[in-house]
Amino acid sequence: MRNTRPPVLAVRPARDVIAVLRLSGAEGYGHAYGDRDGGGMHPAERALMRGGSPARCRDFAAGRAAAADALRLLGRSGPVLREARRPRFPAGVRGSISHCRGAVATCLATTRTDVSAVGVDIERIGRLSPETAGLVCTPPERALVAAGEAGGRLLTVMFSAKEAFYKAATALALSREPVFHDLEVVPEPGPGNGSGLCLTPAPRLLPDGCTVRGQVRSVGPYVWTTVLLQAGDGPS
Repeated sequence: MRNTRPPVLAVRPARDVIAVLRLSGAEGYGHAYGDRDGGGMHPAERALMRGGSPARCRDFAAGRAAAADALRLLGRSGPVLREARRPRFPAGVRGSISHCRGAVATCLATTRTDVSAVGVDIERIGRLSPETAGLVCTPPERALVAAGEAGGRLLTVMFSAKEAFYKAATALALSREPVFHDLEVVPEPGPGNGSGLCLTPAPRLLPDGCTVRGQVRSVGPYVWTTVLLQAGDGPS
Protein backbone atom coordinates (compact mmCIF):
# COMPACT_ATOMS: atom_id res chain seq x y z
CA MET A 1 0.00 0.00 0.00
CA ARG A 2 1.27 3.47 -0.86
CA ASN A 3 2.09 5.66 2.10
CA THR A 4 0.16 8.94 1.85
CA ARG A 5 1.35 10.42 5.14
CA PRO A 6 4.19 12.88 4.51
CA PRO A 7 7.26 12.14 6.66
CA VAL A 8 8.33 14.99 8.91
CA LEU A 9 11.82 15.57 10.27
CA ALA A 10 12.19 18.10 13.10
CA VAL A 11 15.50 19.14 14.64
CA ARG A 12 16.72 21.83 17.03
CA PRO A 13 19.74 23.64 15.53
CA ALA A 14 20.03 25.58 18.80
CA ARG A 15 18.03 26.18 21.96
CA ASP A 16 14.49 27.40 21.22
CA VAL A 17 15.07 27.05 17.48
CA ILE A 18 13.06 24.52 15.45
CA ALA A 19 13.75 23.35 11.91
CA VAL A 20 11.10 21.19 10.23
CA LEU A 21 11.38 19.34 6.93
CA ARG A 22 8.27 17.81 5.31
CA LEU A 23 8.83 15.38 2.43
CA SER A 24 5.22 15.92 1.38
CA GLY A 25 5.69 15.41 -2.35
CA ALA A 26 8.71 13.13 -2.40
CA GLU A 27 8.55 9.94 -4.42
CA GLY A 28 6.29 7.39 -2.75
CA TYR A 29 4.31 9.96 -0.79
CA GLY A 30 1.14 11.88 -1.49
CA HIS A 31 0.39 15.54 -0.88
CA ALA A 32 -1.49 15.02 2.38
CA TYR A 33 -1.16 18.66 3.44
CA GLY A 34 0.19 20.19 0.28
CA ASP A 35 -2.91 19.67 -1.84
CA ARG A 36 -4.22 22.42 -4.04
CA ASP A 37 -7.15 23.45 -1.84
CA GLY A 38 -4.98 23.71 1.26
CA GLY A 39 -7.16 21.55 3.48
CA GLY A 40 -6.22 22.00 7.14
CA MET A 41 -4.77 25.48 6.62
CA HIS A 42 -5.90 28.63 8.38
CA PRO A 43 -8.49 30.47 6.23
CA ALA A 44 -6.22 33.52 6.01
CA GLU A 45 -3.43 31.30 4.64
CA ARG A 46 -5.76 29.67 2.12
CA ALA A 47 -6.77 33.11 0.89
CA LEU A 48 -3.14 33.77 -0.09
CA MET A 49 -3.27 30.89 -2.59
CA ARG A 50 -6.04 32.40 -4.70
CA GLY A 51 -5.08 32.66 -8.35
CA GLY A 52 -2.00 30.48 -8.03
CA SER A 53 -1.19 27.53 -10.27
CA PRO A 54 -1.81 24.01 -8.89
CA ALA A 55 1.94 23.41 -8.44
CA ARG A 56 2.45 26.77 -6.71
CA CYS A 57 -0.49 26.15 -4.42
CA ARG A 58 0.84 22.71 -3.46
CA ASP A 59 4.24 24.18 -2.61
CA PHE A 60 2.69 27.04 -0.66
CA ALA A 61 0.45 24.73 1.36
CA ALA A 62 3.33 22.35 2.11
CA GLY A 63 5.43 25.28 3.32
CA ARG A 64 2.67 26.51 5.60
CA ALA A 65 2.30 22.96 6.93
CA ALA A 66 5.99 22.94 7.84
CA ALA A 67 5.53 26.33 9.50
CA ALA A 68 2.55 25.03 11.48
CA ASP A 69 4.68 22.10 12.70
CA ALA A 70 7.50 24.42 13.78
CA LEU A 71 5.16 26.81 15.57
CA ARG A 72 3.45 23.94 17.40
CA LEU A 73 6.83 22.66 18.61
CA LEU A 74 7.60 26.18 19.86
CA GLY A 75 4.27 26.31 21.67
CA ARG A 76 2.88 28.96 19.31
CA SER A 77 0.17 29.08 16.66
CA GLY A 78 -0.35 30.70 13.26
CA PRO A 79 -1.38 31.86 10.83
CA VAL A 80 1.75 32.63 8.83
CA LEU A 81 0.76 35.36 6.38
CA ARG A 82 2.82 37.30 3.86
CA GLU A 83 4.55 40.66 3.67
CA ALA A 84 5.83 41.50 0.18
CA ARG A 85 7.46 38.20 -0.84
CA ARG A 86 8.37 37.07 2.69
CA PRO A 87 6.32 34.98 5.11
CA ARG A 88 5.07 37.01 8.08
CA PHE A 89 5.18 34.97 11.28
CA PRO A 90 3.21 35.74 14.45
CA ALA A 91 4.59 38.44 16.75
CA GLY A 92 7.66 37.30 18.64
CA VAL A 93 8.63 34.61 16.11
CA ARG A 94 11.34 34.89 13.48
CA GLY A 95 10.88 32.39 10.69
CA SER A 96 11.77 31.34 7.16
CA ILE A 97 10.25 28.89 4.65
CA SER A 98 11.70 27.14 1.61
CA HIS A 99 10.29 24.82 -1.07
CA CYS A 100 11.96 22.51 -3.54
CA ARG A 101 9.54 22.27 -6.46
CA GLY A 102 6.81 19.90 -5.46
CA ALA A 103 9.03 17.61 -3.43
CA VAL A 104 9.82 19.08 -0.04
CA ALA A 105 9.09 22.06 2.17
CA THR A 106 10.95 23.31 5.22
CA CYS A 107 10.60 25.92 7.92
CA LEU A 108 13.03 27.36 10.46
CA ALA A 109 11.52 29.32 13.35
CA THR A 110 12.60 30.68 16.71
CA THR A 111 11.32 32.72 19.64
CA ARG A 112 14.82 33.59 20.88
CA THR A 113 15.19 37.32 21.43
CA ASP A 114 18.94 37.24 20.72
CA VAL A 115 18.34 35.90 17.19
CA SER A 116 17.75 38.81 14.81
CA ALA A 117 16.73 36.76 11.76
CA VAL A 118 16.76 33.23 10.36
CA GLY A 119 16.98 31.69 6.91
CA VAL A 120 16.36 28.18 5.60
CA ASP A 121 16.84 26.56 2.19
CA ILE A 122 16.40 23.13 0.63
CA GLU A 123 18.01 22.12 -2.66
CA ARG A 124 18.27 18.92 -4.69
CA ILE A 125 21.85 17.82 -5.35
CA GLY A 126 22.78 17.90 -9.03
CA ARG A 127 20.34 20.61 -10.04
CA LEU A 128 23.11 23.19 -10.55
CA SER A 129 25.38 23.10 -13.57
CA PRO A 130 29.18 23.42 -13.12
CA GLU A 131 28.95 26.81 -14.86
CA THR A 132 26.88 28.05 -11.92
CA ALA A 133 30.02 28.06 -9.77
CA GLY A 134 31.28 31.17 -11.56
CA LEU A 135 28.14 33.06 -10.54
CA VAL A 136 27.69 31.68 -7.04
CA CYS A 137 31.20 31.09 -5.68
CA THR A 138 34.08 33.32 -4.65
CA PRO A 139 37.53 32.29 -6.03
CA PRO A 140 38.42 30.30 -2.85
CA GLU A 141 35.04 28.54 -3.00
CA ARG A 142 35.52 27.67 -6.67
CA ALA A 143 38.88 26.12 -5.80
CA LEU A 144 37.21 23.95 -3.14
CA VAL A 145 34.49 22.83 -5.55
CA ALA A 146 37.04 21.98 -8.26
CA ALA A 147 39.31 20.08 -5.86
CA GLY A 148 36.64 18.05 -4.07
CA GLU A 149 35.53 14.60 -5.17
CA ALA A 150 31.90 15.54 -4.45
CA GLY A 151 32.01 18.90 -6.22
CA GLY A 152 28.33 18.80 -7.22
CA ARG A 153 27.18 18.38 -3.64
CA LEU A 154 29.59 21.03 -2.36
CA LEU A 155 28.37 23.53 -4.95
CA THR A 156 24.79 22.80 -3.87
CA VAL A 157 25.73 23.32 -0.22
CA MET A 158 27.34 26.68 -1.00
CA PHE A 159 24.39 27.83 -3.10
CA SER A 160 21.87 26.71 -0.47
CA ALA A 161 23.78 28.38 2.38
CA LYS A 162 23.90 31.65 0.45
CA GLU A 163 20.17 31.44 -0.27
CA ALA A 164 19.42 30.86 3.42
CA PHE A 165 21.75 33.71 4.40
CA TYR A 166 20.06 36.03 1.88
CA LYS A 167 16.63 35.28 3.38
CA ALA A 168 17.91 36.02 6.87
CA ALA A 169 19.93 39.12 5.96
CA THR A 170 17.16 40.78 3.94
CA ALA A 171 14.87 40.57 6.97
CA LEU A 172 17.14 43.21 8.53
CA ALA A 173 17.33 46.88 7.60
CA LEU A 174 20.57 46.67 5.60
CA SER A 175 21.98 49.45 3.48
CA ARG A 176 21.88 47.11 0.45
CA GLU A 177 20.77 43.61 -0.47
CA PRO A 178 23.44 40.90 -0.31
CA VAL A 179 24.74 39.18 -3.44
CA PHE A 180 26.27 35.70 -3.74
CA HIS A 181 29.86 36.87 -3.29
CA ASP A 182 28.98 38.69 -0.05
CA LEU A 183 29.18 35.39 1.82
CA GLU A 184 32.01 32.85 1.86
CA VAL A 185 31.04 29.30 2.81
CA VAL A 186 33.34 26.60 4.18
CA PRO A 187 31.72 23.34 5.37
CA GLU A 188 33.03 22.03 8.69
CA PRO A 189 33.17 18.22 8.97
CA GLY A 190 30.76 16.79 11.49
CA PRO A 191 29.34 13.44 12.60
CA GLY A 192 26.42 11.76 10.84
CA ASN A 193 24.56 13.51 8.05
CA GLY A 194 24.94 17.03 9.47
CA SER A 195 27.78 19.49 9.74
CA GLY A 196 28.47 23.07 10.64
CA LEU A 197 29.14 25.85 8.17
CA CYS A 198 31.79 28.51 8.60
CA LEU A 199 30.04 31.55 7.12
CA THR A 200 32.01 34.76 6.58
CA PRO A 201 29.97 37.77 5.41
CA ALA A 202 31.45 40.76 3.62
CA PRO A 203 32.83 43.46 5.94
CA ARG A 204 30.26 46.00 7.19
CA LEU A 205 27.38 44.16 5.51
CA LEU A 206 25.68 43.18 8.78
CA PRO A 207 25.08 45.31 11.90
CA ASP A 208 27.96 45.55 14.37
CA GLY A 209 28.12 42.55 16.69
CA CYS A 210 25.95 40.34 14.47
CA THR A 211 27.27 36.78 14.19
CA VAL A 212 26.33 34.19 11.57
CA ARG A 213 25.75 30.53 12.43
CA GLY A 214 24.96 27.89 9.84
CA GLN A 215 24.34 24.17 9.56
CA VAL A 216 23.80 21.80 6.66
CA ARG A 217 22.23 18.35 6.62
CA SER A 218 21.95 15.67 3.98
CA VAL A 219 18.47 14.16 3.56
CA GLY A 220 18.39 11.68 0.70
CA PRO A 221 19.12 13.61 -2.51
CA TYR A 222 18.73 17.00 -0.80
CA VAL A 223 20.89 19.41 1.17
CA TRP A 224 19.09 21.36 3.89
CA THR A 225 20.72 24.51 5.27
CA THR A 226 19.80 26.72 8.20
CA VAL A 227 21.26 30.13 9.09
CA LEU A 228 20.90 32.18 12.28
CA LEU A 229 21.87 35.84 12.54
CA GLN A 230 22.58 36.36 16.21
CA ALA A 231 22.92 39.73 17.91
CA GLY A 232 25.71 40.18 20.42
CA ASP A 233 26.99 37.24 22.45
CA GLY A 234 23.74 35.43 23.18
CA PRO A 235 23.49 31.74 24.13
CA SER A 236 24.31 29.16 21.46
